Amino acid sequence: MSARAEEWQGPALDHVIRKLARFAPLSRDEINGLRSLPVIPREYARGEVIVPQGSIQSESAVVISGITCRTKHLSEGTRQIVSLQVPGDFVDLHSFVLKPMDHAVEAASKVLIGRISHPAIEDMLERHPRLCRSLMWDMAVDAAMTREWLAITGRRTAYQRLAHLFCELYFRLEWVGRVRDQGYDFALTQEMLADASGLTPVHVNRSIQALRADGLIVTERQRLMIPDIGALVAAANFDAAYLHLLK
Repeated sequence: MSARAEEWQGPALDHVIRKLARFAPLSRDEINGLRSLPVIPREYARGEVIVPQGSIQSESAVVISGITCRTKHLSEGTRQIVSLQVPGDFVDLHSFVLKPMDHAVEAASKVLIGRISHPAIEDMLERHPRLCRSLMWDMAVDAAMTREWLAITGRRTAYQRLAHLFCELYFRLEWVGRVRDQGYDFALTQEMLADASGLTPVHVNRSIQALRADGLIVTERQRLMIPDIGALVAAANFDAAYLHLLK
């Protein structure tokens, strides 16, 4: 892990501001309050632990670039990925009120994280109390995604689970401007996909091959291309309502 000593304000939280504005319009003072938060950027390589399971955090972190994953590490040494975070997402906002952490956060790709101290967040909320509801909404949407993953894992085929995951990433990354030429950067390994979908790596490999054979995805040089997002949505039986991307 590398760290930069200087604080980074403003652009690091632009995606967060845009996301919170989906819940309710933000005043100029509220936007300035968010932009005034002291953000300390840190870079992590894929696989590095950002927040250890069982730790007590004095900061919350937001994804500036890359993808992170929440993981539950079980006693027998296995793990389950329970959600993914993209730019604009807080990875551990709930650590502001829940201690210790009941899960870990890891880098699913090379990521740039912005760390914000809890006292700074508390001070901002005291000055801008209406933002409390916006951050509650953010955590509620985060929980909605986790519920959707739980339902998909229990009720969909391996083929549909992966198609659903690829659709979710497409729409979330498109919203923050990270989709281009019908695709997005995709650094998740088949092992990560297995841990996220409740499948074995063998089933993941077979399902990816099937999705390729059906012309629904193309993978090349750590990018995932989706020639026809409508066709993939239909194959996954995907309904984006749980993402709350539109007001």
